[in-house]
This record gives sequence, structure tokens and C-alpha cells, in this order.
Amino acid sequence: MIASGLVTGLGFNAPATLAALRAGISAVRGTGWTDYQTGEPLQAAKVDLPHWWEGVGKLAELIAPAIDECLQAIPSVAPESVPILLGVAAPERPGRIPGLDDELLDEVHARLELRRHPETQSFAMDQTGCAHGLIVARTLIERGLAQRVIVAGVDSFLHQATLQDYMERRRLITPGNSNGFFAGEAGCAVAVGATGTHEGSELVILGIGLANESATIDSTEPLRARGLTNAVRQALENAGVRMSDVAYRLTDLSGEHYKFKEAAFVAGRLSGEPRPTPFDLWHPIEYLGEIGAAILPCLLAQALHAAREGYAPGPLALCHVGSDAGVRAALVVGMASNSTGRYR
Repeated sequence: MIASGLVTGLGFNAPATLAALRAGISAVRGTGWTDYQTGEPLQAAKVDLPHWWEGVGKLAELIAPAIDECLQAIPSVAPESVPILLGVAAPERPGRIPGLDDELLDEVHARLELRRHPETQSFAMDQTGCAHGLIVARTLIERGLAQRVIVAGVDSFLHQATLQDYMERRRLITPGNSNGFFAGEAGCAVAVGATGTHEGSELVILGIGLANESATIDSTEPLRARGLTNAVRQALENAGVRMSDVAYRLTDLSGEHYKFKEAAFVAGRLSGEPRPTPFDLWHPIEYLGEIGAAILPCLLAQALHAAREGYAPGPLALCHVGSDAGVRAALVVGMASNSTGRYR
């Protein structure tokens, strides 16, 4: 991974957002939406766009600048030669925008004034869509179909129908419910290429794992975290490392007890031996709100920034995310430099 672009409630570019995340600044604040039980304003993380509206156009407004930020960081490559692999909300998301899959990429390319690459496509899989995008990106690069690929995600939970559904299911944090998440919205993107083809440091994806969890958050089945355990185990095996080699985790934990339990089960099963230092757990949704399909590029951007700026707890990190449908994805990432080679 070479560069990132972010549009979030904390900032309109990657440097602003990542500096705010490092400082622990929160974008969550009162909104115009109301908790129907108490009448209090809902707390959420809204991007301060110049105009407020809903629909495909707003999502394009969130993600197009993030993609352009990545394109500006790879000036040696013609923008038309860069496929865009875009993660979006799953079809079953309550309040999902009609025509999202067909129209969003057209809107994005119109704003960027770019001709659409034939390999450009979307992945409607919520938090895990960009993991599938990364696998496709690797294939495109290995086959010589692209030198650089942008993997991006965009999402917004700030729609009345969406908020109403999650409130009724007691999924949102409200004055009467502490076991939930703050709604958010964001557009996040990363530029990826073959290892060693970029001058300077790179974040290398050393291993990827995918699995399915039958005990989803809406299921009555007991949670044993088998899906996430399998995904993390695959990622570690692909990377050729143990959990004890990993310095810290970047996750999509959102405030709901479900995902905290899941992460605890996985760490307990796979750690194996005592750690000399705490196993740091980073969850930027605490500051950005739930950003759904945009979370994985955000985590990768944070890992890259932490390594380059010297505040990462160590050189190897584990990223893991999961969707309400039960898909689990895990990545082991580490830094590499053309001058020094990969370090761990």
C-alpha cells in the first residue's frame, strides 16, 4: 500500500483525519435526528459537507476526493489506467439508496472527470467489501492488468430510514441504550501496487483471511467467534507469523458488546504465550462513528500513518473486520522499504 485518501467527520483529507485520530479527537456530536424514546438528539459523526442531501450524489461527494487524493500521490501513473474497486453497503442494509450499484461509480467518475477502467467494479458487502477488493487488486496486478489499483469504500448511516431501523433494533447508542454504535459516514481509499515498485516505505499486506460466522449479531446461536478465529488464523498462516509476533490490532469495533467479545475470544485462542507488552486494540470508529464499508481502507491508512510517523507499537499489525451478514476478514500488514527491505 502506497498512499491513502480520507474524507471523514474529522477531516477532508488523510493528514487531517489521521492526525485527529492520533490525538484522540472525536467527530461524534449532537445531530438533527432524534431518539424517539427520549426526544434527545442522536449523537453521530457527520461529515461537514457544504450542502446536505441524501442519495448517490452525496456518497460520490464523500469518496471522489479520497480517490483523487490517492491519484495525486501516484503522479507517474495515468489516472485512466487505475481501476477503482469500491466497497459499498450490502443490499439488505435498511434504507439503502436505490440504484447504488449501478449509479455510484458513474457519479464518481463524472466528478473526477475520468474514463472508467474496464476492471473497475463495486463490492456490496458492507465492512468486508474492501477485503474482497484487495484480493481482486492483487490478481489484477499479478496479471499485469494494472500497475496501481485504488481500493476504496464509502458509506453513510445518516439516513432517517437507516437510523430508525437501528434504533428499533437497539443497535444505536442512545440515552436508553449503551450497547450500540454511533452512526457515521466516510469515504476512504488506498492506492496499492506490487511490493517494491514504490520509492520509499510501503505497507505490505502479508496475509489475508476470509471466513463466515454463523452466530451473527442477529442470530440466537451462541457466539463462539469461529468465523473470525478462522479468518485471523488464515491471515497469520499466509503471513508466516504467530499472533505473538503481531504488535497491535486495528479493528471495526464500534461499541457493541458483540464485537468486543468476538475479538477477545480470538485473542485468547490464538495468542498462545504471554506477551511482554500489552496487545493494543485500536478502534477508530470510537471517533469516526460507524462508517461501514469505508472502515477497512481507514484501518490500512491508519496503520501506514502510524508506521511512517513512528507511533505504531511495532512493525506488524493485524486488521480485522466483520459484517452483519457474518463475513469476517483479517489482514496481517507490515512495513517495507526499498532501501532496508521488510522489517518485523
